[in-house]
Parts: sequence; C-alpha cells; structure tokens
Amino acid sequence: MIGLMVARCDGEHLGELVVLQLSKQELIFGTMQIGARINQDQTISKDLTLWNQQGSQVLRGQTLVLPVGNTFLYVEPLYIQASEARMPQLKKVVLAIGNTLIYRDTYEQGLAELSALMQGGVADTAKQGIAPPSLSLAVSGSALDRLRELVQNHLHRARELAGQGKWAEAGKELDAIEAGSRK
Repeated sequence: MIGLMVARCDGEHLGELVVLQLSKQELIFGTMQIGARINQDQTISKDLTLWNQQGSQVLRGQTLVLPVGNTFLYVEPLYIQASEARMPQLKKVVLAIGNTLIYRDTYEQGLAELSALMQGGVADTAKQGIAPPSLSLAVSGSALDRLRELVQNHLHRARELAGQGKWAEAGKELDAIEAGSRK
C-alpha cells in the first residue's frame, strides 16, 4: 500500500478528506494482505476450522485500520456464534502491525503485548512465534500508551452498549476509535 484517503466524520471536520502518502520504498501491508496473513497463520487457521464445525460458525468482525506512526495497526475481532444463540461471542482478537501478528483472547491482552513489543519489553516473543516489529517503525511509547487507552475505553463502552442491544451506539464507539487515531 502506498497511500490512503479517508473522509473525516468528526464535528467541525466532517467531510474533510485526509490523504496519507506512504513511502514507496517501504512495504506496508494493506487489508487484503493482512487478511491473507491471518488466514495463513497455522494457529488461527486451526482454531477457525475447529470453531466452524456443527452447531457453530465463526464470524469475522470488521477490520479496523488505525494509522500509527509511519504504518498501520490492524485490529480484527473473531466471533463464534452457536446455531441456537442470537448473539455472537467475542472469541479472539488479531492485531497486526508491520510483520507482527498478535492473536489473543481480548483486545486488552493484544494491546498490552503490542505495547510491550514496541517498547522492547517482551523477551520471549520468538518462543511465541511472533516476529519482532520492523526497525523502521517509529512509534513512541507514550503515543502507543495513549492509543491503547483510547482503544480500550471505546471498546469497553462498545461492548456495554452491544450487550444492551444498542447496536448503533456501539458502532459509534467503534467509529470513535478510528476518528481518535487520526488526530
């Protein structure tokens, strides 16, 4: 991916177009490449096959694309829904940034691991099969902490609203994540 154009939807900036031009010299994955990497991961693929058996199905949530530093953070929730259940259950979350793919039970766990990786705090990532982040990725620890807090707050509120059946409001909380990451 060499660029991204988005329209803002926050207050006085409604409708403003923002163009992010990326370096042509550096490989930055797009949503299709991230989706393919998720599908090709052995652990994730095994889980998806197991969960998609009789009586249940896997639902892949909307992938959030959040600009972070000079690259993007992709967040994709994975839900499982029993055939007799009305509401899907969040089963796992995939976070991808650069060459790093994180697969955890909750957003909070994934963001905590990502934060530790970016700050060099996880020494055993090789044992977990996680590639270290690209050296060209320049994200300050405080910026990542702010992003993590923003995402956690909005996701917590979105889950509360979804649990109450307030889907439109829950969607607005997810939209707020994207809007907040562009500021």
